Amino acid sequence: MTGAPPDAFITLGGAGSGKSTVSRQLSRMTGAVYLDKDTMSDVLVQAALEALGHDPTDRESNATYVERIMPLEYRALFAVAADNLALGHSVVLDAPFVAYLDDPTWLSRSMATAGWPVTDVTVVHVRAEAEIVRARLRERGLDRDRAKLADWDAYWSRFGALTCTWDGVRHATIHNGDAARAAVDLERIALQTGA
Repeated sequence: MTGAPPDAFITLGGAGSGKSTVSRQLSRMTGAVYLDKDTMSDVLVQAALEALGHDPTDRESNATYVERIMPLEYRALFAVAADNLALGHSVVLDAPFVAYLDDPTWLSRSMATAGWPVTDVTVVHVRAEAEIVRARLRERGLDRDRAKLADWDAYWSRFGALTCTWDGVRHATIHNGDAARAAVDLERIALQTGA
């Protein structure tokens, strides 16, 4: 492969922030391959939790999921991204990443473990106001959101204002509560990269 290295857009944000919508838009705008953690692994995760006797809809507070299953989901996501990047395809990774945001070296370690080639990385923080997020979770009606909505105040206090400490990469923010502002933010991010 010659020329500029591929781009990786790593979108992160809590459930209902709109990160999947933003990820798909980035994929369309840049031509990058769209990789969604939930699409890749949700059926397997649900089966694993049920087989181990756990409620598959309550993941954030389930130690078995957080400590044993979730790391494997991310490992698979980064491995599939590595395959695409090695072929010269830019990628968009759509996942919450919440459990790993306070570890400054988690991203660089994960990229190295998966064998990523030289890649220009932009971490895209997707944010929205509490009322908007809550309405989105209710509207989409997913089983995995029931626990969040049942104890909304606790959920929002923990996941509403996420901060990413990853070092060595470009960080950008998309304010996804206002469609016009989000469109401007997306355009700015796409223009700042080689994609």
